[in-house]
Amino acid sequence: MAVLARQISSNADDDSVREKLVARDVICQKYIHLAINQFGEALCLGQKHIFQALPRLLTLWFEFTAIQPPDELSETDVKKLEAKQDEANEVMANYVRTIPAISYYSVLPQLISRIGHSDKNTALVVIAILKRVLSKFPAQAMWHLAWLRHSIHPDRQKRGEEIFKTAQKSLLKNEDMKMHDLLDASKGLFKFLIDLAKYQPKKADQNYFNVHQWKGNVELKEFVPPVQAALAVSRNVVRKAGSSETFPKCVPRMRAFSTQVQMMSSKARPKKLTAFAIPEGFKSTEPQSRHSSNKSAKGDIGEMHFLVKREARGDLRKDARVQDLNNVINRLLSTSTSGRHNGIRQHRRLQLRTFSVVCLSEDCGILEW
Repeated sequence: MAVLARQISSNADDDSVREKLVARDVICQKYIHLAINQFGEALCLGQKHIFQALPRLLTLWFEFTAIQPPDELSETDVKKLEAKQDEANEVMANYVRTIPAISYYSVLPQLISRIGHSDKNTALVVIAILKRVLSKFPAQAMWHLAWLRHSIHPDRQKRGEEIFKTAQKSLLKNEDMKMHDLLDASKGLFKFLIDLAKYQPKKADQNYFNVHQWKGNVELKEFVPPVQAALAVSRNVVRKAGSSETFPKCVPRMRAFSTQVQMMSSKARPKKLTAFAIPEGFKSTEPQSRHSSNKSAKGDIGEMHFLVKREARGDLRKDARVQDLNNVINRLLSTSTSGRHNGIRQHRRLQLRTFSVVCLSEDCGILEW
């Protein structure tokens, strides 16, 4: 632990030294601008390398605009640094519309993590990007942005509300009432899941309990389920320019939640929530009263299971970042080979099993079973 602490301290010192050097070095600032421009132009032309170029572009931008002028820096150099930082923000503001929205969707966790950036102009550009992504892909992006709406920090909560309200106005302007109503109803669904995560039965040894059905302005089947298969970007988007298959097709929908919830026996006491699955576009002829049953109804194709969890002393965003890391590893493994046999390259098909982790607040979330 002592060695690790020294390494962390050393890395922090290295970062501080690097920031001071960049603050003084005009040539270095110029190269950072060139790099941001080149990455941005490449992303405007195609999406083949979005998983390499876009995260690097955002890192350069975020780190550069976060640099604070050292006390010993002259007033002239401070003004030059601030001017360069403003230029970087202007460049990124131009890329809000020119870089495809689906590219930004692939790096949503990185964007959301900097919504409280120390530079106000940078934070405004980040919010503008998030508004565009939510307006373009409301059914999927709403799950990624859910925790902002119910954050324990007032500033984040305010910005989350602003992003959702702006997206709703944009959808209303485009006469997309279905998605407008979906975003409006999403707040109630998130609140329902958060309350379920926080609920503690009176009896400590109670393994099952009943809850009321969630009721909103739209039916539950209109929501894309928070599972990895539904929220992940289709591979065709990266492979083929202009592909219309943004997200995987034929993802089942949730007809209703079971009113019986299982309390798990682990320390955090998470709840196992069951949703009855139906095909996308399925229109039920059954009366609405059947939806409150714990049994499958006609047309159901199975069940979806979720773990609704609250971390009293932890942060579920860490769990989500671990899954992001595992997805990066899977992406790297998918390109590895095990050698050649008769001139044919054979893939090893190595893969880590991953699942969706959707944060509803800093301490509450819903995990794919």
